[in-house]
Amino acid sequence: MAQLLSYVRLTLPEIEALDRERTIFLMAVSPIEVHGPHLPLGTDIFVSEELLRRYSAALQEEYPDYNLIELPPLYLGADALPVKGSLSVPAPLVKKVLLSYVKGLAAQGFRYLFLADNHGGPRHQLGLESASRLAWRRYRFHLVNPFNHEFRLMVQHDPEFLKKSGLGPGRCGDDADAHAGTNETSLMLQADPDQVRENWRTVPPSLPPAPQKAVLFLGRVLSIFSRTLGKDLEHLAYTLSWVGDPRMKSYMGAPTLAGAEAGEAMLQARTAIAMGFFRRALAGEEIRIAPLLWGLRFLQLLPE
Repeated sequence: MAQLLSYVRLTLPEIEALDRERTIFLMAVSPIEVHGPHLPLGTDIFVSEELLRRYSAALQEEYPDYNLIELPPLYLGADALPVKGSLSVPAPLVKKVLLSYVKGLAAQGFRYLFLADNHGGPRHQLGLESASRLAWRRYRFHLVNPFNHEFRLMVQHDPEFLKKSGLGPGRCGDDADAHAGTNETSLMLQADPDQVRENWRTVPPSLPPAPQKAVLFLGRVLSIFSRTLGKDLEHLAYTLSWVGDPRMKSYMGAPTLAGAEAGEAMLQARTAIAMGFFRRALAGEEIRIAPLLWGLRFLQLLPE
């Protein structure tokens, strides 16, 4: 049976004894970020840690002769909600930190680092995928973040994903439920209910403002040449309208509609998708995930 070990508790001889071809590293990565008046600032990491536990259980069952090594959670991410309390780190720095981890692991002969992430910030996701592709080019190392794909399915209402999760528009982490709304409150009610404040039952819904017209128009124009980029810009138009609203609330969606059952459905759907990527990586396939706005990945270089 596969073992789940803590990297920081191992000694050097114990690390040196690990089979390089059959050792998988796991790490939770997300920023410290305000999540409304009812969820803690560490929400994204807490959800990611629950996902990591589920990844570990699934990997132990399917790959019992592999060693699983857990790295300490990395409270680091770009595009945290721009309100007092959030701690955001520029995407290029997030990318450099992850590549430094990869360089250190690759130098020891290891090949896999799977991430658990729960943050949909555009530059955050672009930075993580850029790090992933550089990790492969430089070291033939698999750095895989499934959430970059899962978030696209959530935002763009992928029919198969909605069917698997049992969740509909406005409750699946899409633009109308983008932050600390029904989806994230449900995730926390299942993953770490003791940290959900009792006022979640009375927090009024926060409705999305009209999308930013200039970006929406640009998306419609570019959709003539690239349907994917056009849809991505539609998402950006809603995001910019929300975070640019002077009356912006620190959450988007309806927390009062949340429930642990919905959180469990989302966790199961996301774990299943992640396992698909893990199987491909462990079979030696290069993993490329195009997050939202990948066609405009230069945006990650813009200052926050």
